[in-house]
Amino acid sequence: MEGNTPVRAQGRGLPQAALSLILCIALAGASLLSLWVGAQDIGIATIMASFTAYDAENVQEMIVQTLRFPRLLAALTCGASFAVAGAIMQGVTNNPMASPSILGINAGSGFGLAVAMILFPQGSLGLSLVFSFAGAAIATLAIFLLAQTKGAGRGAVFLALAGTAIGAVFGAVTQAMTVYFEVAQDMSYWTAGGISGVRMEQALFILPWTFAGLLLAMGITRSATLLAFGEEIAIGLGSKIQRIRVLAGITVLILGGSAVAVAGPVGFVGLVTPHIARKIVGIDYRKVIPLSAILGALLVVVADIAARTIHPPFETPLGACDPHRCGTGALGADLSDHLVQRTREPRSPRSKCGCGCSSSISRMRRGRPSGCSPSLRRSARGWQQFSSIG
Repeated sequence: MEGNTPVRAQGRGLPQAALSLILCIALAGASLLSLWVGAQDIGIATIMASFTAYDAENVQEMIVQTLRFPRLLAALTCGASFAVAGAIMQGVTNNPMASPSILGINAGSGFGLAVAMILFPQGSLGLSLVFSFAGAAIATLAIFLLAQTKGAGRGAVFLALAGTAIGAVFGAVTQAMTVYFEVAQDMSYWTAGGISGVRMEQALFILPWTFAGLLLAMGITRSATLLAFGEEIAIGLGSKIQRIRVLAGITVLILGGSAVAVAGPVGFVGLVTPHIARKIVGIDYRKVIPLSAILGALLVVVADIAARTIHPPFETPLGACDPHRCGTGALGADLSDHLVQRTREPRSPRSKCGCGCSSSISRMRRGRPSGCSPSLRRSARGWQQFSSIG
């Protein structure tokens, strides 16, 4: 539970509300910059005119409406989807390393897209989305079956290792299929990850899925917060663990599957942003989920701007955000090592702590785990901070 230890943001630097407002302003500024920066710089007046009085014969306004604005929408929706999916997975599995990429869900979505491209070369985006969901569902089922049958009692680390193994298998099978059926060039867009070729119909197509996934995520925030304290506490407070995990799985499938279908495996967003959000607002997922969506959207928009400007007129794929690649993955590799060091086997709140006492849930709820280990004292402070949830 070390990765999800509550952090008090009040009294440390800026207040939460002020910092959230600053992030929203930064997101708005980055969005405007995304419409402005490119191979051809377009003035603010032209950008505003393209929305208020669009002239199809004006080349600059056409660039804004047909290329840059759809790209911005895709960056916002995909960034929010990846970040929220990662936050949900980390909260429900109580694993700081969990994310759609680490647990192989992105690789499963890529496998589904490859199958769709082989069987239906002229298929629509909706068909690709269905196959993306199916591939993600197969990967998720395989990971949890492997973790349940082979890793029972081994904790969150085994789940991350199982996800990495399943992701590698799906990735290898996908590459073999694309080479054998000669669709590797068509798949290169999703393999690298990027939103440079997104059109308005694609951006609008995933908007309902993104909103549906965000609503589902907000609906299970209370349960995710309780699970962050451990399964025994959540069960003791009446939470239905299996139902929560099913809802969380559906949410991750909707968010991750739709985002991968459009942007490809931009994996590191779902791992980094939930940790940043928890550092700001603590462990309360009613605040973590919205802030993760803002941070994820901001990260992808800024990465997309950097992808256009690093090596013009060429673009760097957003998939370079993966920790095994270049780009922002350089930052990701360092953070990944840090998270591995912080990952611990969760300690049961009813087990004996370092001083030999036996702590009960009721004592933790009263905030008096006298003589208990530091981890249990942190849990007690969490109960005091989030007593309204229980």
